[in-house]
Amino acid sequence: MSMLRIDDLKVRYGAVHALKGISLSVAAGEIVTLIGGNGAGKSTLMRTIAGLVNPASGTISFQGRSLNAIRPHDCVRLGIGHSPEGRLVFGDQSVRDNLMLGAYARNDTDGVEADIARYFAIFPRLAERQDQLAGTLSGGEQQMLAIARALMSRPKLLLLDEPSLGLAPLIVREVFAVIRRLREEGMTILLVEQMANLALGVADRAYVIETGTITLEGTGAELLRDERVRSAYLGA
Repeated sequence: MSMLRIDDLKVRYGAVHALKGISLSVAAGEIVTLIGGNGAGKSTLMRTIAGLVNPASGTISFQGRSLNAIRPHDCVRLGIGHSPEGRLVFGDQSVRDNLMLGAYARNDTDGVEADIARYFAIFPRLAERQDQLAGTLSGGEQQMLAIARALMSRPKLLLLDEPSLGLAPLIVREVFAVIRRLREEGMTILLVEQMANLALGVADRAYVIETGTITLEGTGAELLRDERVRSAYLGA
């Protein structure tokens, strides 16, 4: 049984059809990657799963429960963490306070503190800057914070939307090392990523989305070898 299942999902912004009948699934323990060009609908899909955008039609279910009319904070309580495109950290709050806000739905104080210590160990720069305002961090540090904040809710499914966007190559490698570590620990991840070679390299399965429609799907390895993907997204 899929942890996340989406069937014939359509989303409209006024007269614009952003998603035109998307169907996909994510099983527990998988990393599933979505690749596609700008404006293809990738972030719209992530925002719809997270309850930030209402679908026009189709279904989204998470562990057998419908998400179609659910509010974003209830998605978090069900076990969906979201690290959004553009990071969207709370710039006027400290690093530590951002992490605390990520755990707002929890009431296990000791567990929250243990998780903060855990993510400070995974992201040492955050530990060094824990009392610093998040808005003063570098782009890479903000991305680390966005991921750690999403993980603070102890999600069953982590939505990662463009985690490498605007980052230096060294920081991108660090971010993907964390993604691989989370995979080894059994985290289920739906990943939207512009760097297709890295995204497909870490993915169990992947989908290509173009103008709101799934056009290809397969294992990460299969899509890495696909000539259409190599030509369009890998520069080969």
